Amino acid sequence: MLKKIYDFFSSVKLAIILLLTLAVTSIIGTIIEQQQDPDKYLREYGETTYKIFKFLGFTDVYHSWWYILLLILLAINLIVCSVKRLPKIWRVAKEPRKTLPEGYEKTLKVVHRITLVGDVEDVKDSILNTLKKIRYKSEVSKEETEEVHIFADKNVFARFGVYIVHFGVLIVLIGGLITAIFGYRGYMNLSEGTSSNLVGFFSGPKIIELPFYIKCNKFTIDFYPSGMPKAYISDLSVIENGKEVYRKEIKVNDPLKYKGVYFYQASYGRGEAILQIKKGNRTETVGLAFGQPIKFGKDTYLRIISLDGKTMSIGIEFIQNKKIEEGIIKPFMFYKVPGTDIAFSVVDVKPVFYTGLQVAKDPGTWIVWVGSTILILGLIVAFFIPHRRVWARIKKGKEGKVTLVIGGITNKGTEGLAKELEEVLGVVKSSYCPNTPKEERND
Repeated sequence: MLKKIYDFFSSVKLAIILLLTLAVTSIIGTIIEQQQDPDKYLREYGETTYKIFKFLGFTDVYHSWWYILLLILLAINLIVCSVKRLPKIWRVAKEPRKTLPEGYEKTLKVVHRITLVGDVEDVKDSILNTLKKIRYKSEVSKEETEEVHIFADKNVFARFGVYIVHFGVLIVLIGGLITAIFGYRGYMNLSEGTSSNLVGFFSGPKIIELPFYIKCNKFTIDFYPSGMPKAYISDLSVIENGKEVYRKEIKVNDPLKYKGVYFYQASYGRGEAILQIKKGNRTETVGLAFGQPIKFGKDTYLRIISLDGKTMSIGIEFIQNKKIEEGIIKPFMFYKVPGTDIAFSVVDVKPVFYTGLQVAKDPGTWIVWVGSTILILGLIVAFFIPHRRVWARIKKGKEGKVTLVIGGITNKGTEGLAKELEEVLGVVKSSYCPNTPKEERND
């Protein structure tokens, strides 16, 4: 059973299927705007299609349970594939044959055989020094009176380039998972002079409370003669512990960032309700932009979503313990909030503009950037840095002559290896064989 599971997760076919599935879902997440107002989906796709999209999670692809599951499966598949193939790569990289027995040179990509006039020891030193100059790590693997073997290695780390790529992809996946699980993308609607620390979501009853408040000092909107919006700008302040700690004027694509949370200028609307809130003997009046939640107690929130201009009745969403109840309330009537000692009344509605802020937190961004950097480095190593090995057999012959067989292999760039061996041979020939017989070459 465990072997079947292991074989399943070590399958390259599984990796291809997961990557294709993630690509398709990412395309869906690009085509269908994510985490938008349900009314927008209803206008564009109709009620039936919207319900299907919502059921399948297409309105919030990157936080859906199945997208997170795909990322986890791909990460497991990548780890298992890497572990399964690591022993073979390790043996190739770290446990090479270091001698060049007779006949083994036939398996090499580039081979030279020449006869020199000289001493075995001198030829050996010349080859070692030349290999060192061209950045090979060389050693004498076998040394006898009449025969010496040399082994040289270069860029052995290139064999692990694919693992650097895998590691980079894994880091990117971890960053994506962190964002999917702990990140969010919600909204705030603030009219001038109001502040809030509550982030709402169109996709459900989820409300996030920030550890600081955002205040809209001023909201400016300009229109074209046709009535289309030309530009909208929000002057925002960050309020922490009752004090303004940061202030910025934001525009489209120029957000405010504070403690890893981004506030983008995303939309605008019109409508502010004036609430009178009674809590015990205290009464306060607050302004609340349509769609913006207000907190009445633990896990208890209210937001105004519509206004009937004829009856002045107001549509609300009452959120308690992550459940939504929709209702209609009448102005100037106090309503008791269940489970609290709070009562509220809508005493006025103003047709003023409010700024629509998209609030986003992406804690995995820097992890994705680190992973992407590692991934690019891994690709450079895997595709552009060759792992080369050179063997040499120096054998003493008759009449002061020496037979040299030198060759090598590489996982890429045979031409580069051939040039390096030519360089080694050039140094040896110039020193020990002014009248070298015709060279035998096989490459």
